[in-house]
Amino acid sequence: MHVVLVGNGIAGVTAARHVRKADPAARITLVSGEAREPFARTALMYIYMGVLTQRHTWLYEERFWEENRIDRVVGQARGLDSGRSILDVDGAAISYDRLLIATGSTPVLPDWPGVGLTGVQGLYHLADLDRMEAATVGVSEAVVVGGGLIGVELAEMLRTRGIRVTFLVRDARYLPRTFSEAESALVAEAIRAHGVDLRLGAEVERIEGDDRVEAVVTTDGERHPAGFVGVGTGVRPSIEWLGDAVETDRGVLVDGALRTSGEGIWAAGDCAQLREPPPGVRAIEPIWYTARLQGATAGLGMAGRPRPYAPGVFFNSAKFFDLEWQVYGQTGGEGGDWEWTDGRRSVRIRHLRGAVIGVSALGVRLRQTVCSRWIAERWAVDRAVADLPAARFDPEFSSFVAT
Repeated sequence: MHVVLVGNGIAGVTAARHVRKADPAARITLVSGEAREPFARTALMYIYMGVLTQRHTWLYEERFWEENRIDRVVGQARGLDSGRSILDVDGAAISYDRLLIATGSTPVLPDWPGVGLTGVQGLYHLADLDRMEAATVGVSEAVVVGGGLIGVELAEMLRTRGIRVTFLVRDARYLPRTFSEAESALVAEAIRAHGVDLRLGAEVERIEGDDRVEAVVTTDGERHPAGFVGVGTGVRPSIEWLGDAVETDRGVLVDGALRTSGEGIWAAGDCAQLREPPPGVRAIEPIWYTARLQGATAGLGMAGRPRPYAPGVFFNSAKFFDLEWQVYGQTGGEGGDWEWTDGRRSVRIRHLRGAVIGVSALGVRLRQTVCSRWIAERWAVDRAVADLPAARFDPEFSSFVAT
């Protein structure tokens, strides 16, 4: 059996590992249009910052691929003939018995006037990092647009080079659909503390320049000089190359076991879209932890050991410069909050009809097993608050429950 995996991000690599564990005899081919060595995409920023080299971001050393007999092909997937089970990689036909589509996402650039100027870009692929490296040489001022996690990463990267950063965020407070007012204030303060000129309620009208970007003009008429513009306004699934080979919507449509409409074809990671997502689960979740879990599920399915995709309690983590964030379950929408903050850190427990449905922690490390149990077992909020000392990692974080 020949298993072909298109995309060597965490979903594709995890799937390859699980195929090999379940089927020692399978032939496995991992196709990437980006790099021969799978790497940790979340670590790209640290290459630019000088903390890591590219090799430090590799998911595995060379011997792993040899020992597990996983072939790697560098080339761009150009098309798929699902009827004949043939993948087109830069004009070369690769036949398969089982196929995984794990081509991830690509940055979305809004259609502002001037968005095509040199020095305007997003950050997702290794090539984006190379472009950013070249585009910021000699730059003293930059603008970052979009308050999501990519935007924050771009701002932090630029600040490590001593570049002045104006950070334009459309909402009147920081990520209002994600954070409470107190949390938004903490994050905004953390960003500004690192010398970033954070502008809330700012919308881009146009980008100015001749061949290269020179400034960003907002709808209030203010002009922000910039030799580089980083765009972090979102991503979309990379599925254009598929044509009509499988059913798609915003992403590749999959069932509860991550199977597509095509015979012998699965999808996982940022490009996969659940046809019927479970309650509280988004149809598309462009998150590293989700991609890894989906890769494992798809890998077992391709190896003949199918199981339902069981996402469990949602989890994600990130940081806003040096302010760490963890989130579990649902922290927005219907419900109420129990919230604690000391002006530097915060913990928020979301509850609905008396039961815990989500936890958000800024500057405080909580144990995933404990927070997930509160949500999965529908603990009463008062019980969860009393259990907070058991959830903490921070040894000095012990007396807040009584405050």
